[in-house]
Formats: sequence, C-alpha cells, structure tokens
Amino acid sequence: MPELSSLDFKILADELQFLSGGKIQKIYHEGKHLHISIFVKSCGTNMLITGDGKFFTTPHSLKHKISPTGFCMFLRKRLSGQWIDSIKQMGSERIIVIETQDYRIYLELFRNGNTIITDKDDKIVSVMSVQIWKDRVLKANEIYKLPPASIDVSTLDIDGFSHALAKSSKNVISFLARNMSLGGNYAEEILAISKMDKDLIAKKLDVSQTKKVFKAMSALLKRKKEPRIILEGENYIDMSSFSLVKHDKFKMKQFGTLNEAVSEFYVSQMELEDEKEVTSKSDKVMGSLEHRLKTQGDALLTVNKNIDDCNLKAEMIYSNFNVLEEMIRQVNSACSSKGWDFVQKSIMSGNIDKIKNIDMKNKIMVVDLGEKLNIYLEKPLNHSAEMYYQKAKRSKQKIPGIEKSIGLTKDGILKAKVGAVKKTKPQVKRVVKKKEWSDKFRNFVSSTGFLVLGGKDATTNEILVKKHTDAEDIIFHADIAGSSFVVIKSEGKKIDDTTISEAAQFAAAYSKAWKMKTGIVDVFWVAPEQVSKQAPTGEYIQKGSFMVRGKKNWMKPELRVAFALIKDELVCAPVITVSSKTKKYVSIAPGYKKSKELAKDIRTKLFSVSSKAEQEILRGISVDDIQKHIPAGTGEVLK
Repeated sequence: MPELSSLDFKILADELQFLSGGKIQKIYHEGKHLHISIFVKSCGTNMLITGDGKFFTTPHSLKHKISPTGFCMFLRKRLSGQWIDSIKQMGSERIIVIETQDYRIYLELFRNGNTIITDKDDKIVSVMSVQIWKDRVLKANEIYKLPPASIDVSTLDIDGFSHALAKSSKNVISFLARNMSLGGNYAEEILAISKMDKDLIAKKLDVSQTKKVFKAMSALLKRKKEPRIILEGENYIDMSSFSLVKHDKFKMKQFGTLNEAVSEFYVSQMELEDEKEVTSKSDKVMGSLEHRLKTQGDALLTVNKNIDDCNLKAEMIYSNFNVLEEMIRQVNSACSSKGWDFVQKSIMSGNIDKIKNIDMKNKIMVVDLGEKLNIYLEKPLNHSAEMYYQKAKRSKQKIPGIEKSIGLTKDGILKAKVGAVKKTKPQVKRVVKKKEWSDKFRNFVSSTGFLVLGGKDATTNEILVKKHTDAEDIIFHADIAGSSFVVIKSEGKKIDDTTISEAAQFAAAYSKAWKMKTGIVDVFWVAPEQVSKQAPTGEYIQKGSFMVRGKKNWMKPELRVAFALIKDELVCAPVITVSSKTKKYVSIAPGYKKSKELAKDIRTKLFSVSSKAEQEILRGISVDDIQKHIPAGTGEVLK
C-alpha cells in the first residue's frame, strides 16, 4: 500500500481548502479511520476520510457500522453542527489541523498516528488512542504538543541542506525519505535525477554531490503536478503527485487532482474490504458445508478404494493360484512334521520367502505378493478369494448411504449460495470441479482430443490396465521399474503420432527416471493384447505389474511437464500438449527444489502471465493443488 509523503499532504491540504466554510454533519468511526460528512454550499455533501495515513474526500457512498463506538458518539456530540474555519498542514509535518468555531481536530497521519480533539487553547478534549512518551502525552486534559519538528524542505536553502546532511549517518535515500519527509518514491526520484548511489552515507557526500542532490530536490518541488495511479495489468499498485522515472514502464491513470487519485485508489481497496466483511458469514457457512462435502467425498473414495483393493486381492489369488497352493501344502506339511512353533520361528527369521506371518488360532497365512494376502490354511484356496469378494460386496453396500449424504450437503450448499448476500462484485471462490471417473488416474486431453490416462500407484496401474483398457487403445510404460502405465483411449478413432509422442512424454515424466534426474528415458508402447497378468510357471506377478510379450515400439522422450490454466481449470500435461493450447504456461524438469516451494514458484509465474480474470481463478487454486501434480516430489522451473 503506497504511503503518502508530507509533500503529498501539503498538496491535499491545498486542494481541500474548499471545505473551509463547510458544516460538519455526521461522523463515523471505522477502525483507524474517521469518516466525516461535511456540507459545503458550493458543492453539496462531501465525505472526508482521515486516519492511518489517509486524508481525502470521496463522492462514493461508503458503508458504516450500525453501532457507533464511544469515541464516535463523543465526536458527534461535540462536532456535529460545527462550521469549519480552516484546514492547514502543520509546517512540513504529516499533521493536518481542522479548526472549527469551538475545537481543533489534529490529524496525525504518520505511521501509528492518531486523531486528537482539543479546545481553542489546545487542551485535549478527547483522543482516538491514548499515547504516552517521555516528553509528549496524548490523553484527555493534557495540553497537546506537536512531535519534534521535521525539516521544512519548502523553505530550505543549500546551507541548511548541507548542515542537515553533515549530521546524518543514514544512507542518502533514508535521509531524504525520513529526515526530509519526502517518502521513498520522491527520494528515489531525486537520486535518479542526480545519478547518485542510494547507499552513499549522507554525511560523506562532498560539496559537488550535495549540490547535485539539492538541485534535484529543488527541481522535484517545482515540478508540474500530474497526479496519477500506477497500474500493473489492471491492478492499482502505486500513486504519485508527479511523473516519476521508476513508473516509466507501467501503465498509468491520470487525474485532475491528487485528491481524486487518492480517493480512487483507497476507495477501491475499501470496497474490497467491505465485500469480504459482508460475505464473511455466508463464507463460514459455505466453508463448513464444503468441508463436510470434502469429508463425505473422501469417505466415498475410501470405500471405492477398499472395493478395488479387495477385488484386486481376490484376483491376485487366482492369478497366483498354483504358487499359493504350493505354499499352503509346504506350510501344512512343515506344521505336521515339525510343529507350528518351528514354522513360526522360521517365518520370524526370514527363512520362509514371501510368508510374513501365520495366525495359528485362525489358521491364516499372510503372504506378501506386492500386496499382503490372508490365505486360509485349512480351507480351499478359493475360499480366501471369496472372503475378499465378500468384503468388497459389504463395502459396496455403504455407497448409497454416502451418496445420499453427499446429495443433501450439495443441496445445502446450493441453498447457501442462493441465500447469500448479493455482492457489488462477484466474490471469487474456489470452484470445486465435478469428479469424473477419469480423475482417479492422472489424465489429460491430447492436443488432438484423445483422453490419456496414467496410473498413480500400483492399485491404479492395475485398475487402469485391467478395467479401463480396450482392444484398440495403446499402452505405454517407461523402461524402468516403478513407473506408471499410461493408456491412450482410442474411442474407435485412429490414434495419431502427435498423441503418441505426448503420451510417451507423460509416461516418462511419471516414472522413476524423474527422481533419478536422467533427463530422458526409454519408453515403449504396445497393444493391450500384449499385456497380461499371466506369470511364467513357478513365478508370481506383483500388484500393479504386468507381463509384456511381443514387439515393443520404442521412443526417447524428454522428462518435461507443463502447468497452465485451460478453460478456467489447472492442467498439468506434456509440454507439447499445453503449448498447443495456450502460450501462458510454466514448464518444469527434474531438479532439486522441493515440491511445495516449486508449486509456489509455478503459481507465482502463472500469476505473472495471466489476465485479471485468470488471476482471480488462480487465487482459488491452492499450492497443494499444484504440488500433487509434481512428479517424484522435486523439480525445477525451466526458464
């Protein structure tokens, strides 16, 4: 938020002289600000905003609290109906005094400033905030004293300027900003004009340097006033009474008076704060409902995952039927000949491969084939598989109840939205995307319109290949253990070479090669008929793994992915895909930056190239939303 300098307050005090002769009507106390309604015969009612470094009038209608504070009630009692005699700045201080027929209103507009009401003899009648220093006390019945006087640059000559410099150990920019009360913007401008290093120590400036700085300061004070607001994109970022070198590369909005510029800048900020306050209650209700919806959605995902896990375990038993039957035979034989204790000790010492434990009471063997399976030793092997199918069935029976609860919560959210207070501007809220079946996998739509899916882990690899791959699809895998399977869904159309290249890069990115930071990796693609769970005799296939037979088509893609906003949604996909749809994207490669910090960098860079509307959408996208797409939890942004 820009800080007004004493020079700006001098300009504002001159511009607001039209309030002299006006009548104070009503007073409002809003946080650190006072809003004073003043009627002036020549121009009607004006709202004067003061406090917290602000002093301006505005034609805008502002919202006020229904219940006034005690300080506000006191001011209304004493000041309502008072005629304003004068408005003036105290020397070159950031202090304005408004004098009425019975009172003086001192507006201290520097940081941690105050509003003080005194009688005509400067005896304090009331104060917004009691403040006590060694030589100065601001509280009722004390005599008001001004703080130690600053140097008045408007009356300063070269000798006085040189004397002040000689006493300061600050660097020259701090000396100009603070000792001369010019503020940071004008201090920078003076040094830019005089071509002086801002880090030079003030008292070490020689005669020539002192003259250059003084000449530049004098030139600034005589410069034509051109009040303006500085914009970055469509956002207000600064304002100034003059044209400044530092703002040359930015857009600007010019005004006839500084008061108009200050009013436009600050009222736009106040309106945003009002909207936040107005929507806070409905936001709390919405937040509670959305949290409930997320919890219910997570519960549904957990149930579905449990169903998938149980079905997969049952299928693993059948896929490894011969191996498991042989294990049962060997364990039962060992138990008969050497006893349960011997078998249990052998398991604990790791002498029996793949068997992790035996529950002797229930006669259940725990086998690890990439997933831990409970195998009944004294019952047919298909009984063990059937137990998993039954668990999946019981979990499935929970789904209707959860879905009903989700429906009720969504109805509640809809009612809360309809009943929310109507806003002057649409409130930016995070849009919760409707869950699609494809969202359980990594996915993107290729540049030519094909849906591409990738497994996130062993479970989703298994589900993707076994349940969501059709005969005309194409399956990809990196030539490295522990990688995602990737599938292009053909949907009856011929898959083009561009989509094949994009899917290959996707498979490469979400493989162990990213963690190894190899840069490129071999990736092959095959037809679904070449992939199966049938293992060679005496071997087994772990969960998420498959046997691939026949000819493999090889590719060597780079490890790259890109992030962008496409159709108002965050997309993470191969660089080729994203660059074909938008020029506003951020690409990443393997690197050493942790995913959380990298996600922040990605969000910042996307924000810098986005329009105002896109920036509003990005504000609703959390760092976590980006972080979960970063392969292997590390990387670096490409220049």
